[in-house]
Amino acid sequence: MKPKIVSVEAYEGDWKTIDIELDNCSSINISLEVKRNEPLIDEVIREHLMPHTDGGRVYWINGAVLTLEEITDMLRDSGEKE
Repeated sequence: MKPKIVSVEAYEGDWKTIDIELDNCSSINISLEVKRNEPLIDEVIREHLMPHTDGGRVYWINGAVLTLEEITDMLRDSGEKE
């Protein structure tokens, strides 16, 4: 069964990084810098927009979205660990 996102927040006030808690007791701390070339993610960082979750994705009020699959790909591509 695929894990679900339980909570998400800006990491210690750093709007370029989000901290994601999963229902399998794992947590992910990931930088949004790799997606900064995307206008909506850049706006998230510049405007300090709060992240939200519906269990399967992280989203912001400006329409920016990261699915759990995208987050996993970002981790794999950056060499970061869950």
